[in-house]
Amino acid sequence: MSIKVEEKVDCLICGVEVTYLKQAREVSCYYCGVEEEAYFCCEDGHYVCNQCHAQDALAIIKNTCLVTHAKDPIDIAERLMEHPQISMHGPEHHALVPAVLVTAYQNYVGQQDKKAITEAIKRGQEVPGGYCGLYGACGGGIGAGVAVSILLEATPLTADERSHANWMTAQALEAIADAGGARCCKKATRVALEEGVSYLSDLFDLNWVQELDLDVKCNYIQYNRECDLSCDYR
Repeated sequence: MSIKVEEKVDCLICGVEVTYLKQAREVSCYYCGVEEEAYFCCEDGHYVCNQCHAQDALAIIKNTCLVTHAKDPIDIAERLMEHPQISMHGPEHHALVPAVLVTAYQNYVGQQDKKAITEAIKRGQEVPGGYCGLYGACGGGIGAGVAVSILLEATPLTADERSHANWMTAQALEAIADAGGARCCKKATRVALEEGVSYLSDLFDLNWVQELDLDVKCNYIQYNRECDLSCDYR
């Protein structure tokens, strides 16, 4: 069943507003029943774990990235975010960023490595929801670093490649922080992808960033209660 876009920001079970807690508490996932500590649940007590929250969305991201020939990561992301299974906010965006960035880069340079795309999703989905405010590192920004790590085949022991992955994450996180406002997964996704394209263009001496239209206008303003009035995408 498709989720109504106006309900994407609210509880996936009942549509009631989701409450963010200052301290974690024991909760049980409505779908799979896993018991764990979390910093959010709806006002009626419903909780959906990160895996169940993003499960359908991850399949959509994977299927799209494996077949698209698009070279513009912003365009791929915008199309994906229009899908009813992609919530207004949610951890699926943490997998979307690296998957889309790796996909678009490969299409631009004429490569095809499906394993890299699936690895991007695998790593990105491990970043929990709410990471931006609770741990000080937005999952979208981390996702950009994941993409660079995969493209450079970085490991903890590859000095230069590891540095580039961390520089990418740092650049994306700084841009997301500078963008201001409360959490907005749409804005963070766009900022992270723009920074990713810029970084990869410089790293590999590409004209990629100059060839893309990064002038995006947001279609989610009415669905985001915390929308930043000074957001560049408004």
